[in-house]
Amino acid sequence: MPLRGKKALVTGSSQGIGLAVARAYAAAGADVVLTSERPLEDCPEVRAVLADYPAAVYAQADLTQDGAAEELVNLAWDTLGGLDVLVNNVGTFREPAFLDLTRRHFDFIFQLNVWAAIAVTQAVVRRASAAGRGGRILFSTSLNATRSEPAHTLYDASKGAVNALTRQLAIELAPLGFTTAAVAPGLVETPLTDFGLKSDPLARKAVEDQIPIRRIATPEEIAGWYVFLGSDAARYATGIIIPVDGGLDAQQMAVRPITARERH
Repeated sequence: MPLRGKKALVTGSSQGIGLAVARAYAAAGADVVLTSERPLEDCPEVRAVLADYPAAVYAQADLTQDGAAEELVNLAWDTLGGLDVLVNNVGTFREPAFLDLTRRHFDFIFQLNVWAAIAVTQAVVRRASAAGRGGRILFSTSLNATRSEPAHTLYDASKGAVNALTRQLAIELAPLGFTTAAVAPGLVETPLTDFGLKSDPLARKAVEDQIPIRRIATPEEIAGWYVFLGSDAARYATGIIIPVDGGLDAQQMAVRPITARERH
């Protein structure tokens, strides 16, 4: 129970990685607030977590709205009696082709992927500082922050910003007793990243062949890293970004024929 006694807020936790992180936190002994913009009746997987872990609660919050971050943090703080760990996980990548991008697309992606993390972090730090407490601030970034992917212009740029935010806040918030870290997954099996891969075996194999260990990650395999980073075992680590990608970042070219000359 590495998180026994910890109190955590996980944004974007109604599905995918965020849901897996919230469940893993509850299983590791933490009191957890799950949240997304969806009403609870539309989140059957969240209801399952709440049923399994009485110390877990859900708060609906649309973090693209002004003031929502402060309201969410105040609710989470008052419900749990404080916060020790914040997991900034909310985000999306849906966007048109580069030449079709507009300021509206930019504002939406950066508001959700970057500003929401800033706003929620500000609210947590203000509340904690007023109580004379520090804490741990974690971020969900992506391998896309450092390795580009077609049709992901704004997403990749926003995740690059999250990487920079993770490092900068390590410096900015250290005097206030906070540490930061980020997890940068590769491709993970979530509702957000299903490009028809479940229904198209050939397309799925083509993707898996790009991954050195030849499979797509499950959210649960990613969630364990958040548990470690939220625990006291990671208390001296700050400003770090951990890729969890099946070897993608270690690889220069994914699939390339090796000639006979190279073999000898």
